[in-house]
Amino acid sequence: MPILTTVRASIGRKLRPRREVEVNSGDDLVEFAHWIERPALRLLVPPDLLRMQGGFVYGPGHPFVAAQTEGAAILRAFYSTCQPKTISDYYGIDGRGRAGADLPPWEIPWYGRSQRTPPPGELELGPEHGVSFYGPVSERKIGLELRRLDRLALGIRQNGYDPDAFGDIEGYILDNGSGAAFFVRGGKHRAAVLTALGHRRIPVAFRSSWPRLIHSGDAGRWPLVRSGSMEISLAKDILEAYIRGRTQ
Repeated sequence: MPILTTVRASIGRKLRPRREVEVNSGDDLVEFAHWIERPALRLLVPPDLLRMQGGFVYGPGHPFVAAQTEGAAILRAFYSTCQPKTISDYYGIDGRGRAGADLPPWEIPWYGRSQRTPPPGELELGPEHGVSFYGPVSERKIGLELRRLDRLALGIRQNGYDPDAFGDIEGYILDNGSGAAFFVRGGKHRAAVLTALGHRRIPVAFRSSWPRLIHSGDAGRWPLVRSGSMEISLAKDILEAYIRGRTQ
């Protein structure tokens, strides 16, 4: 491991000590969401309990996981076929006659924020090139995603993966009372690379300043529902789509 990486890892462990715990089920996820002691937890989660925006499960059918063996062709296929116009299109939900069904696909019903604006661009590319979790996107965007995945995979193969050195994959838990999943909100590329490399446990942590747990029982209080922008049944259906997961 390079000296700089070793130094960063050492500093990181002192600044962000973590207690690592294995997760084997959705019930484990929900239990650990209520942990209050220090040090903070790092959850070692099976890939099939992780979700990218859109409900995509981190497994062989995930576009970023598959791209590491099949290259640009699989990403082009994904972005050409997954081009939702509305939030109901994106999650495959019948939105006829339902308030909120025509909202943009990047919306999340349980998010509270002062400005509901589209996602910005990533790195050197502006929003006109598209977003990473659905199409359409530009060829430059596809190239950017592939380069990020390739660089990460090379680094992890050479040096291993040390979240203490470079920060944790972060997110929060979604729960419907009978099942749960971890929504990755920072580190989707790292999660995909680790999955593709065969890691059976992906280390993740709760994102600071965000809620740890979103439960369907609170759907009536979610911001889009309270504002009247979305009916509660549709909001719950979206959360259910995440718990169920999308494998392709």
